[in-house]
Parts: sequence; structure tokens; C-alpha cells
Amino acid sequence: MKTTESTGAVIGKTAIMSVTALIILLGLPIVFLIALIAGLAGLGAATADSQDSIGGGFTEFVAGERSAETRLVAVPVIGPILGEDRGGGGFLSAATGVTYGYAIKERLLELADDNDVDGVLLELDTPGGTIYGSKAIADGVAEYRARTGNPVVAYVGGISASGGMYAMAGADEIVADHGTLIGSIGVIFGPFVRYNDVTAVDNGILFGGVETSGGVEFEYLTAGRSKDLGSPYRDMTAEEKKVLEEGLDNAYGEFVAHVAEGRGLTEVQIKNDLGALIYGEQQAIANGLIDTIGAREDAWARLAELAGAQGSDWRLDRSLPAAPGLLDLLIGAATDESEPAARVNLPAVCTGTATLLTYHGEPSELCAALR
Repeated sequence: MKTTESTGAVIGKTAIMSVTALIILLGLPIVFLIALIAGLAGLGAATADSQDSIGGGFTEFVAGERSAETRLVAVPVIGPILGEDRGGGGFLSAATGVTYGYAIKERLLELADDNDVDGVLLELDTPGGTIYGSKAIADGVAEYRARTGNPVVAYVGGISASGGMYAMAGADEIVADHGTLIGSIGVIFGPFVRYNDVTAVDNGILFGGVETSGGVEFEYLTAGRSKDLGSPYRDMTAEEKKVLEEGLDNAYGEFVAHVAEGRGLTEVQIKNDLGALIYGEQQAIANGLIDTIGAREDAWARLAELAGAQGSDWRLDRSLPAAPGLLDLLIGAATDESEPAARVNLPAVCTGTATLLTYHGEPSELCAALR
């Protein structure tokens, strides 16, 4: 383990350098320069919170004994789960309230390479999201366990539905807090839009619309049968619907098989008894979807026990994104506000294309956190 500078210290140092350069360029008095640098240095020191670099990423102390031999790391999975961030959206991408599945997988593999880490806690509060993002987390959990033999405990605070269930099913144990929601083992494909009897389409400057009553026809010129699948101006053919349903069934079958294996259930139980319903914690434990109902402290203690900690000789740190400098904050904010397209990589459901999802709730809500 290597101790590194905290976010506050990094920001403080960057602020000092940035403001110093401005003062020199503006020719302000040296006394003012010294006073300002001293103030910024104090700010950096005051906000320092002793972050560490564990497994190649930053962490912050959460609970336990700071000098403990047993080291545990919490990895948050918060908000909708997407696949990966391809947008290069700067610092604000970290504040959009989404989780990128491949980033979690990479973090788990980094922790697997760190001999100081004795176990991982997945902290979940997610309605699910894309299949490939959710599966990436599940694959990361499986590979972490296989490579280290260390335990992974999932803690649900709020909701872990659909893709969240996919992500955590392979954990050694699942602890759900009181008032949580778990389940929704299913897949949704869409949206497809069909406008009947279109009479006018107004694209507008800000908002558009479609008027329907019968009279205007739209036709797509395509090469390749069903290339215009999903067009809102024609019905889906029986062949197209059959192909899409087969793909949906395949994805659902993989999801069910994964949960069944991870939770010791049969596929028949999941398909016939549980379905894609969402359950409270009491129902979830009765149906075998979780192991224990408890608070976060219970999840911490259980992970420490599985990791072989002696009594209270354990320490829990939470994984964090890399600390940005002041210029990163400024440049990132400017980029995100002036170039909305680069802010994040919007999932296809937000841009009008049908998307295969394992998500609980209205799919359009995926977009709200990204706007």
C-alpha cells in the first residue's frame, strides 16, 4: 500500500500554481501573492482526508481499524449501469449518477492483483441498465473470486434490480438493508414507435411532433430486408418480431442461468415462480435472492468474517475515482457545458434506437441522469 495525496491536497496545489501564474501575469504585488498562496495551502491541508492508492486506484477510509491487517475495499455500483464511457466527457462524467460496468470490472481486476486486499464489498443502489454493462460487473466478480479466493459480499442499500441482480448474483453472500427492493429478473427490448395515419411531422427548432389522422405516408428506401426495422411509420413484420424475440429469449436465458447458478436456485423456479417481479427484502430472502437482512455495518462485519479477520482487526476503504486537479475541473466543466455531445456516451435508448436492457422502471429514466 502506498499513501498518496488526497483530493484536497491535489486541488490545493493545483490552485496555488494556477493562481500564482495569474498573479505574475497580472503583475500583482508579491505580498498579495504570498498571502494568497498561504491561504490556498491551508485550504488544501484542511480538506486532506488521507486517501490511499490500493490496487492502482484511490480509496478513502470508511470503517474499522486504520492499522488493521485485514484490508477490505468497497466498490460502489450506484445508479443506472451502462457499459463503458466512450464520450471523454471530462470531470463531470463522474458526477452523472451512472456506473460503467467495464470500469467496475477493471477495478475488480486491479484489486485482484493487490495482495494487500483481502475481500471486496459491492455497494449497490441501482435499477439495472444495459446487459453488457451488468454482465461486465458479474464477470469481474467471478474473475476476482477465481484469481484470489477472497470473498465478495454484496450490500444492497435502496434497490438492486434487474442488472443489479445480474451483477451481484455471483457474490459469496448478499446482504440487503431494510426497505430495499431486489429482483426484476428480466429483459426488455425497445422502444419501438408506430405512428398510425400520419398527416404531418413538425421537426421544429426545439421540439417536434407528429400529427396523425390518416393521409400522409412515409417510405424508407433500404438495401437489405428489414433494414428499416424500428421505423415508427410501419408495423413490425412477423419475421422481424420472431427474430427479436429469439434474441430476447437468448439474453433472458443467460441472465436466468447466471442467477440460478449464483443463488442456488433452479431456472424453473426463477422463470415460473419469481418471474420479473420486484421484491421487498423479506420476500427476497424467502425466495433465495439474498442471504441476510441487515444494515451496512452487518455487511462490513460479515465480509470481515469471511476474509478471516480476527475480531475487530479489519479496515474497510471505499474505491474512488482518481482525484482531479483544479484545471481538470475547470476544463472538464467548460467542455461538458459547451459540448453536450461529449458529456457522456448516451445509451441508444436515449437516442431513439431500440436497446436490449435489463432495467427496472421506465427506460427513458436512463437518459434523465445523463442530461
